[in-house]
Amino acid sequence: MRIAFGILRRNAAGVYLDLPDVGRVRALDFRFNELAISLRRRVDDDARETTLTVKFDGEKVLAATWTVDGFSKRSFKPGEWEAQLRRYDRLPALARGRQPGV
Repeated sequence: MRIAFGILRRNAAGVYLDLPDVGRVRALDFRFNELAISLRRRVDDDARETTLTVKFDGEKVLAATWTVDGFSKRSFKPGEWEAQLRRYDRLPALARGRQPGV
């Protein structure tokens, strides 16, 4: 999850969405080749429910939902996507503002 967050922070432009049944949500999305990372955080909710989804080749391989109290749902499917995510984290094109050796 830490690598996915790092990629999102460096490369995704965040937007606010007003969803009818959910309320206001902060959304970050990143897509590169077969990898898609999505983060949604409720803004108007005191619990600040957050959902992270990682898809590789169109298949959901990691999903996590948590609040300020801790995780409420987790789903993880091991596979080659983990190595690919680490490779993408090291690509200079995706390392905007990243310090060398970090």
